[in-house]
Amino acid sequence: MAQIDIEILSPFTARYLTGTSLTPAERVEVLRIAQGYACKDSAAAAGVSPETIRARRKRIYRKTQVAGSGVLIASMLGMSLDMLANGETLAPRAEAPTMSVVAPAAVTT
Repeated sequence: MAQIDIEILSPFTARYLTGTSLTPAERVEVLRIAQGYACKDSAAAAGVSPETIRARRKRIYRKTQVAGSGVLIASMLGMSLDMLANGETLAPRAEAPTMSVVAPAAVTT
């Protein structure tokens, strides 16, 4: 699966999510959506069930007031193009939290 480099997405995602009430897990999921992760792939990366990811995505769409992943990505792309057109750099602003996707913790049984 082709994925977009996380270093490119982080500044735009951080700016897009400024002022939202998304949880840290939801913010990481937005990055995975933007990278093109399917629910199953995202669930494997997060160490949770696909149903958990589907529910998390529904909450993200509700909180960001978008209809789905396509609209979410289109909104982020539009904002990023506006940023670039205005001469803004790709570096995240100081007040915008940076985000990173971390490897899932090992599950012990």
